[in-house]
Amino acid sequence: MGRSHFVFTVRLASGECVIARIARPDRGECFAGFAYWRRQLARVGIPVPRVLSMDLTGTVISWPIMLIEQAPGDDLCNVYADLTAVEKRSVADDLIDIQHRMRGLPPGPGYGGIAHYTDLRCHPRWSDVLWEYFTGAVDHLMPPQRQGPAIEEIRRTIHELSPQFDSVAPLPYLIDATHQNVLVDSGRVTAIVDLDEVGFGDALFPLGVARAGLLARGPEADCIEQVAAPLCVGPNRQRIFDLYSAIACLKMLAPSPLSVAGPPSADSQIAVRLWALLDAFAAAAAHKE
Repeated sequence: MGRSHFVFTVRLASGECVIARIARPDRGECFAGFAYWRRQLARVGIPVPRVLSMDLTGTVISWPIMLIEQAPGDDLCNVYADLTAVEKRSVADDLIDIQHRMRGLPPGPGYGGIAHYTDLRCHPRWSDVLWEYFTGAVDHLMPPQRQGPAIEEIRRTIHELSPQFDSVAPLPYLIDATHQNVLVDSGRVTAIVDLDEVGFGDALFPLGVARAGLLARGPEADCIEQVAAPLCVGPNRQRIFDLYSAIACLKMLAPSPLSVAGPPSADSQIAVRLWALLDAFAAAAAHKE
């Protein structure tokens, strides 16, 4: 299950497997965005699956559907614990290479995730994106959950660092290529599989999401730390990485009106770890250097 669609592996009569993505009727534009960004990303050499067929009209079945080729491997978070140190280094190298290739795309018309370069939903400032992520998550928490010190620490840190955020250039990054949607096979990245939107702003943000997602499932996220290290050079950059990781924890814990899966159950190990990580990252981000 994705953010707003269901994903199936389909075995054809020939024995070949393809991936079927089925969206809610009001989310068919996601697939148009996937096809658009797939072309853009393939042009700069980023591994992305081919679109085999799609129907957004509801005439094939009652919902928008897209068929894409099946790439080998599994989500990074599902295989991370079994990777050797050498394989983690290889994955980090592949992700760094993908980051460099993203620079082959033009800057965006604004900030945040958009379905194409003429998408008018973008924000005028990167700080606007962070406020949207933060307030959107907080608004969907239960009232007692909004009272923790981490919430106020995140709010205060975003406000304090807003001038720095507003100097960020609208450069492209893979908004959903985090601990999920990065397929890994035999210690190498084989494909990026969620392309409904590409983000524009700070490429450190999805690494904060990946870091939080991996740490919620295991003891370390060294692979992501290695990829993030070159982006954490300079005043406040480590604080910003911690802030992004805190916002990511908050978003993972909060229900979303777009989600078909929902957040982890409150008593699950992942939820317990996410709350602990939220407190730790928010406190680290609030600490001035």
